[in-house]
Amino acid sequence: RKLDALIVVASDGSSDTKSLSADDILGLVTIEVRLLNSYDLLSADESEFRLTQAVASLGPKQRREYKDASVLDIARELLPPEVTAVCSLSNLCTSPKARRMGIAAKLCSEAERLAKDELNFDEIYLRVESENSAAKRLYEDKLGYKCKFEA
Repeated sequence: RKLDALIVVASDGSSDTKSLSADDILGLVTIEVRLLNSYDLLSADESEFRLTQAVASLGPKQRREYKDASVLDIARELLPPEVTAVCSLSNLCTSPKARRMGIAAKLCSEAERLAKDELNFDEIYLRVESENSAAKRLYEDKLGYKCKFEA
């Protein structure tokens, strides 16, 4: 089983998607499915390990039932209640030439849409370094995100 991870790119539209150069990119953000253990966002490797172990601990017949199950279903049905599957947004960056143009807001909006429509998550978690006050202002003040916990 592989956890979903997506990179959303905003470009200036001068090149097609397959031939983008660094100069064409206005900004990007990553979206990743991970496990959240209470207030600890687990690494991709640790999340993958826990999901794999949960399915591997089942008998052969039960394992087959989870062969094509979603991460959400495996987490909900096989992991302890304090461990949940979440979609997280991280590594948002914009090119210096594209700052203050609404690129970050557009990237976050597209990330939210993908989380809901493609990955089936109703909410998205942010990973922001605690000392990054500019990013926190953007997310909380301009985009309306709420701080649930700090690590």
